[in-house]
Amino acid sequence: MINFDDFIKTDLRVARIVEAEDVIDADKLLKITVDLGDEERTIFAGIKGFYNPEELVGKLIVVVANLEPRKMRFGVSEGMLLASGDDESGVFLISPDDGASPGQRVS
Repeated sequence: MINFDDFIKTDLRVARIVEAEDVIDADKLLKITVDLGDEERTIFAGIKGFYNPEELVGKLIVVVANLEPRKMRFGVSEGMLLASGDDESGVFLISPDDGASPGQRVS
């Protein structure tokens, strides 16, 4: 269990996917560029087997915006998208209702 003060440190933001592409030589990763309202970031996400890159463009999602960038073999990941599910049941992106806009804080 964590307390409220720990939870509030997590900066969840609405983001719009502006670009998505396969990562060559990666079985599960897609390289996703998101618009956070005032900046764009790159996120590497393990959703390759569940989504085609073309169908993601324009989609609103929720991301963890205050993770330290993580250097990976394929580049630097500057956040994490939220999803539910698993390899057996499928992976489902967490997305806000219509009307939300990039950069809005999720609370």
